[in-house]
Amino acid sequence: MTVLALDKSRQRPQTEGFKCGETFEEIEGMRSVIFYLNLPGGPTGQKLEFICREPSCGALEGEEEAAVLTDEDYIVDPHFFDDGYSMAGKTGFKVWTGSRLLVETLTWPQSNDCKRLREIQDSLRKGAKVVELGAGVGVVGTYLAATGSQVLITDLPTLVENAIDDNLERNKHIKLDVNANVNANVNANANDLISCPTWLQPHGLNVGRGWADSTSIDWARPLEEQLTEDQSTCLDFIVASDVVFLKEMLNSLFSTVSALFESSIVSSPSFILSFQRRDAKDGEESKAFTTVPGILQAVQDQGWKLDCLAWRHVTVNKEKNEAIVKEQSEVFVFEIKP
Repeated sequence: MTVLALDKSRQRPQTEGFKCGETFEEIEGMRSVIFYLNLPGGPTGQKLEFICREPSCGALEGEEEAAVLTDEDYIVDPHFFDDGYSMAGKTGFKVWTGSRLLVETLTWPQSNDCKRLREIQDSLRKGAKVVELGAGVGVVGTYLAATGSQVLITDLPTLVENAIDDNLERNKHIKLDVNANVNANVNANANDLISCPTWLQPHGLNVGRGWADSTSIDWARPLEEQLTEDQSTCLDFIVASDVVFLKEMLNSLFSTVSALFESSIVSSPSFILSFQRRDAKDGEESKAFTTVPGILQAVQDQGWKLDCLAWRHVTVNKEKNEAIVKEQSEVFVFEIKP
């Protein structure tokens, strides 16, 4: 079995100044959860907000404000019979542990960040072109856009139409200082930062310092049927957060990533993946859930390289003998390159 050797110097403590939380809002007669995150370097109190169907799972820490739904607040899933909808789609309407660590790692630099991570952070602040896969409600992609990136946010049609698009509209009012990015990089194309980049036209929205648009991608379908040439040939990064908790999703995800690697003829993108460990303590490979050794083996089978940029201990609730117990786990941010 392939084993991940953790570099203790890349263990990421909680980020000072970064806060998440949840509240409620009545939307079209329904009590909806609003997940929020504050922005780095912006005016005090400025934050992004995301409409969710359920409270987050593992994304809040300490005394951060959490929303609790009653039985009456839960409704029959209105998208159950949508084309392509599945358990993966259902879980996309809430925020998971890996989204928090991925946002922190990519947009809130810390003194112990490795050289490669600092290069990635710098590129993202200065207008890097990003495709997010399996975006759910759009937290990671929208946050990357707000802090300076150009992002195409993707998921199944149901999530794009009923979560991502609504959340992009909700956050397009966020305005940060564009010149802060331009002045920091004399090679940056200022026009890309102050007007919608060509590859995100005609529907791209300005969010904070960057730009974002959305489109649907089904990992089971050929990529060339779903993206334009502009959208697939000049990427800097592919990102995904907590999208392969089920084994059946891993091969489909890697097939899509492989297609993006091959189509990116202008640049050589890397794939940044956050993942929460679900390995059994006895070391046996799970029949249903993707494990760290499973990811490592899949990367090796593709002939790719993997580096752990950051990781953190997390406490997770697990059901045992009809009781909820707390267990320690880890969440990782991997960079995968062909």
